[in-house]
Amino acid sequence: MTASDNTYQPPCEKCGAKCCHYVAIEIERPTTKKSCDYIRWYLNHRDVNVFVDHDRKWYVEFRSPCDALSEDLRCSIYPDRPKICRDHGSEDGDCEYFDSPYILYFTSSDEFERYMDNKGVDWKYRR
Repeated sequence: MTASDNTYQPPCEKCGAKCCHYVAIEIERPTTKKSCDYIRWYLNHRDVNVFVDHDRKWYVEFRSPCDALSEDLRCSIYPDRPKICRDHGSEDGDCEYFDSPYILYFTSSDEFERYMDNKGVDWKYRR
């Protein structure tokens, strides 16, 4: 069921506005020492994480709540919210309320480095 069916309503009032507490920007999958170093750099900043979604796309995530989120965790600009918000969770089961959007989630450069080491990836720049 999709939003265009006019019968599906996302569970926004039940989830605590999980999708409204971060911004995620797609990045390239790390395949070079430089791209690995960028991810390490991202992860050394407060409230910045990196994740891989179920489509195996990589993202840098900035933990920062939306300014339009009211104290009761409702959208204060709901009728005029951005299209990206309108499209999110538009199908049954397609939002954070139902399942974790992550297959990998890194909160520190140490976690990412261990992951790369376990995969046998040579990510380190040598002096």
